Amino acid sequence: MRFLAVALFRLSQAAGRRSGVLGRLVKQVNHVLTGADLAWQAEIGPGLVLYHPTGVVIGPGVRLGANARIQQGVTLGLRGAPGDGESGSPVIGDGVGLGAGSRVLGPITVGDHARVGANAVVVRDVAAGTTVVGVPARPLT
Repeated sequence: MRFLAVALFRLSQAAGRRSGVLGRLVKQVNHVLTGADLAWQAEIGPGLVLYHPTGVVIGPGVRLGANARIQQGVTLGLRGAPGDGESGSPVIGDGVGLGAGSRVLGPITVGDHARVGANAVVVRDVAAGTTVVGVPARPLT
């Protein structure tokens, strides 16, 4: 399933560039078949690995670098509703690992090769190479 989710995401991107409706259609097929809700408008670099795609949500404004590793139930997207002052999507660097159930919401930057622990809620920027855990997420010492 992990390969299928990524392949369908790439197909939805290609389809979405031709027609937004077609991109959304392929996105919905991906969601039904794999459980991954990956917006075709998201910018995701090469080498994405979804270990267990079920419950993974990636919003349309998200930028995700190369070689990201994502566990099940991860959410990347807006913190609030568009236009409420809380908007903005995360920018995730290259080689980042996101643990099961983690959330990265809002205009946050997660640096290259950082790790986000399981069920962590990231509400502040994460420096490159840092491991964060907890709610709210804080660097592991």
